[in-house]
Amino acid sequence: MKEAIRIVIMHFFIITVGVLFFTGLINTFDGNTIFSSQYPWEVILTGVIGSVPSFLFYSKKEPTKKQFTVRVIIHFIVITALIMGEGALLGWYGSLIDVIVIFFIILAIYAFVWFYMYRTNLKTANKINSVLKQMNKDEID
Repeated sequence: MKEAIRIVIMHFFIITVGVLFFTGLINTFDGNTIFSSQYPWEVILTGVIGSVPSFLFYSKKEPTKKQFTVRVIIHFIVITALIMGEGALLGWYGSLIDVIVIFFIILAIYAFVWFYMYRTNLKTANKINSVLKQMNKDEID
């Protein structure tokens, strides 16, 4: 469970940075946007809402590929529904274009988080493999 909490906290920070990055990027192209004083709280709330569903991946048993794929799909749907709902409650949408833009921002941040986690896990796996190779080499010598 400690590992799941660590991952959720890591997702919170990655999502929060992603939200800041993409809203900053959009503001670069649409310089008319003025952020309210509640904006930092909205970013934090979005980070929390986006990270908590990561508990869907917590399991004591290793899921099969099919189970993992189903979890990813459910995870994306839950996050999208929660964040789009947050946007509706906080008045993010002035038109259908705004809804579509927010959806693609969610999709981009989702892909960014998965890419970051993939790279992090790949580095960890490579370190473990390196240590195992060294241990096997030491046993043979």
